[in-house]
Amino acid sequence: METPLNYKIIVGKVGISNIDDFLSSLKNIAHEYDVTIQAMDAELIAGGEHIISAVKKAIRATAMKRNITSDIGLEILLYAAGRRQIERALAMGVSVSEAEKRVAIVIVDASARVRGDLEMVAEEIKGKIGIQEEPILELELEYNENKKEKIKKFFDITEAELKAVGKSKLKMLVLERVAMLDVLK
Repeated sequence: METPLNYKIIVGKVGISNIDDFLSSLKNIAHEYDVTIQAMDAELIAGGEHIISAVKKAIRATAMKRNITSDIGLEILLYAAGRRQIERALAMGVSVSEAEKRVAIVIVDASARVRGDLEMVAEEIKGKIGIQEEPILELELEYNENKKEKIKKFFDITEAELKAVGKSKLKMLVLERVAMLDVLK
């Protein structure tokens, strides 16, 4: 029987003046609450289901000792990117350029040991990094042609694939890439 997944996703814009400070803040909060926190480039996320699928698969792979890396946050990135290569998965993380970015931050309590609830952790993250929160629906693809193009390029989705399944199925092709990582291991 699977353990219920305890996670929280925060989406929004954040001004990153120093990437090392940004990542250090997240790492310190993760350590304080004994959770995993992973920040991702929201422009490469095909919706909330994309993140949730990656989290579930990363936790399952770790539990079954089929993980690629010993870091659950990096394992989540590998699944979200649908690739075995750590370098390629890191491209989905918040990049080292310092500017205002749209990010998706997932907080995961894989061990059920969190001290306090994840909403409290989320509030601390919001306070520390100054994120301008948006609804999670902002991750969806329907309204953003530029984002669709970035996702097609990142996931190597061809026009022939889209023609075969229909342009409205881009999100499903991304989820297929996430699922295929288990096969590629």
